[in-house]
Amino acid sequence: MIRVIHSLDKKPMTSTAAENTNVVLRGKEKLLLVLLLLLLVLAFHQLIIGEAASDFMPNVVEAFFSVSGLSPQFAYALVAGLLWVRRKDIAAAYHGRGTPWSSMLFLVPGISLFLWGHFVGAMDLIHVSLILVGFGTARFLSGRRLTRAILPPVLILVLATPLPAVFINQIIFPMQLMDTRHSVWLLNAIGLPSLAEGDMISMAESSTHFAESCTALGFSLWLTVFALAYVYLFRITHWHAVLLVLSAPFIAYAVNLLRAFTLVLNPAMEVLTIHTVQGVVFFLIGFSLLYAVDNLLMHSLANDRKEHVVPTPASRVDESFGDKQGKLTVLVLLFTALIIASLTLPKWPAPSTRATPAIRLPDELGEWKLVENQPVSYRFLGSVRYSSTLYRSYSKNNEPVSVFIGTDDRLRRHRSLLSDKNAYPGEIGLVQERSVVDLGPDVGNAVAIVTDKGTQRLLSYSWYEGVESIAKEVLYAWLALDQSPFRRAEPMRVTRLTTFVELTPEGRMHADKRLRAFLQEMMTSR
Repeated sequence: MIRVIHSLDKKPMTSTAAENTNVVLRGKEKLLLVLLLLLLVLAFHQLIIGEAASDFMPNVVEAFFSVSGLSPQFAYALVAGLLWVRRKDIAAAYHGRGTPWSSMLFLVPGISLFLWGHFVGAMDLIHVSLILVGFGTARFLSGRRLTRAILPPVLILVLATPLPAVFINQIIFPMQLMDTRHSVWLLNAIGLPSLAEGDMISMAESSTHFAESCTALGFSLWLTVFALAYVYLFRITHWHAVLLVLSAPFIAYAVNLLRAFTLVLNPAMEVLTIHTVQGVVFFLIGFSLLYAVDNLLMHSLANDRKEHVVPTPASRVDESFGDKQGKLTVLVLLFTALIIASLTLPKWPAPSTRATPAIRLPDELGEWKLVENQPVSYRFLGSVRYSSTLYRSYSKNNEPVSVFIGTDDRLRRHRSLLSDKNAYPGEIGLVQERSVVDLGPDVGNAVAIVTDKGTQRLLSYSWYEGVESIAKEVLYAWLALDQSPFRRAEPMRVTRLTTFVELTPEGRMHADKRLRAFLQEMMTSR
């Protein structure tokens, strides 16, 4: 027999506490536990060595600036370290009474996602299945005691879950606009006149683009992860832990706003090295502020002496050796079956590497003649990506109209064209009008936007084809349904028409007629 003695704190233990923390692990039970952990690692090994997770430890600076924020591989290493540090607490919680029925709420969807993720080759779904299966396993073995003991590490893995590209596109652009407005407010507050023009900060002598990587999304995830690790390592009260974790995103946003403010004022802001060093410095500032909030909460909640530890009931509730051994045997068989399934399950064919056919429009559309092929501004688009694009300018009677068409063949989940950015022709400028217009039976409703870039005023009409609700598109992307037998053959398509608006009372009306006339010729040519 192996006797594991765990002390919850440095205070002398009472006889009751000693009785509940002196636990016995028999040789066969220990062997089953080691085998279970080994099978868990083997079942989910592709999360570490798979194509989607080639590097175990990420480039921390690169991960800091990435849009989605946190690398799952870094989270795996961090969680493993945290569980090892608090292994005695986990050993004590392990002897709680399992709740098999409630564990099915996690094990069943977790196993389903594991099998589906292997079938469609989606590592992010296998990552989510690891969270569900791991949490369900803890509940199956030891009930609430063990699940509460591992809750912060589980939340870290939740935060490290890769987000679908279509979902990122829906939240990152509003964050850019909000950060730009708040940065402009800060500049004006200290006496530096500035103006927010979409995602641009315009000042008297210069303009600054507020890029996606400068938003607080990634920083908020990172700081929240460190807050969860902090409350897991140190014994603090429950309310202290909750308030500290909730404060992390607010601290991250405030520090990121200050970082953007210093970038605007930095004459060498385009130098990548300065961006990198500045990012590291402001991360340290954010962590220092998190520590300051921790000290403030410590003094404010000094009267609450209830420690954030695994609760140990006064009466003994530990399961008998036979019950625990039976549960371990069931889990060993379950993970063995998962390993066999991952090796034998057929896989949906990978998408073709063949280039997507180019979008074609004739050089002449009735009386409209091709003027030039324009470049696509990915600096503005950021994370928005297409399978193929066409961006051209046509003219009739010296009145130009530009047409942009982008498609997405739905074959690759890491990209999506769905974004409000498609409504704008490059840099936004001042938005003077945003409405919905009816462009007839061939198109239906479209988004109409009038923007003023200082040198010219533009009217744009944009619309999607082959796109259902955003919620359904997010669901399809997250579950990889378009990389499975449920694939939708019709590609997504976005079209935007843009023309100038004369600075006259009739200018808006003339621009509308011009775009509708061009649209009619374009539809005729299809």
